[in-house]
Amino acid sequence: MSGISNALTDGIIREAQKRADKILSDAKAEADRIREDAIKEAESKVASEKRATDLRLSSIKLKQESAKRSIDRLTELKKMDYSYSIVMDKVELAFSEMAKNGKLKDSLIGWIAEAAIGLDRKNAVVSYSLLCPVDDGMLRAAEALVKERTGASLSLSLDENKTSELGVIVSSTDGKISYNNLLSTRIRRYMKDIRKIVQEENAR
Repeated sequence: MSGISNALTDGIIREAQKRADKILSDAKAEADRIREDAIKEAESKVASEKRATDLRLSSIKLKQESAKRSIDRLTELKKMDYSYSIVMDKVELAFSEMAKNGKLKDSLIGWIAEAAIGLDRKNAVVSYSLLCPVDDGMLRAAEALVKERTGASLSLSLDENKTSELGVIVSSTDGKISYNNLLSTRIRRYMKDIRKIVQEENAR
């Protein structure tokens, strides 16, 4: 009887051991799966964070490059404006010197003729600066120049009103229309060309 009891007990123990081993095996497999999932999740988070960090760094770099380009452009524009201002000062000084030594006279005749052609009137009056006076001889020379260039005849006379700067203003006799050929206005007409020259010089 005791032999049967021992065999039964041994069978129960073996079965219990098998179940225990299976539970341990399943628990180990589950633990390994959980660990692998945790590692994958951690790696995924690290990769995601790295991508986000890379994007932030890339964005910061782009902003820095954009800011640098803006600063460089602003610096270049200021340099251009400064160079342009120097050129304009030299131009005005050169014309002032020409007015003082009488070398602007021939240029003024051309300016008068140009303004008279632009005005397109048979009779006109010429206003000028006392810094570089215009006389009747210069008016006749301008009339002849207009005749030569366009074939048109016109009569110019001196205006009692004077300009505040070098150059001339040619107006209709009723004063309703005029052609401004003052030095500052002429410079503005050629501003694009002057700026281009300054830019090319700065680029050297």
